[in-house]
Amino acid sequence: MQTKAILSGDEIEGLRLLGDRVRLARLRRNLTQAEFAERMGVRRMTVVSLEKGRPGVTISTLLKALTVLGYTERLGDLLAADPIGEDMEIATGRKRARSRAGVADF
Repeated sequence: MQTKAILSGDEIEGLRLLGDRVRLARLRRNLTQAEFAERMGVRRMTVVSLEKGRPGVTISTLLKALTVLGYTERLGDLLAADPIGEDMEIATGRKRARSRAGVADF
């Protein structure tokens, strides 16, 4: 069963900003939306949705866009430094997630 995340105003603004940056990167490479979509293997309307920051765009679509733009290796940098998490770990210690009965542990 799929559920939709409820996004705050700041999160929606973050998606819009990300979409703007993808669009700018595409334009700097002189790619039309149709050309970009073809290289990504998606429809042009998917590129439109990505560039508008629509929340329904999949992470795999973003990954494909970053790959076409030449930025696949930068994904690992997103959480390479996690100062908030590190501070929380120092303050409270790390706790393991509890396993739930009836849920497969892959």
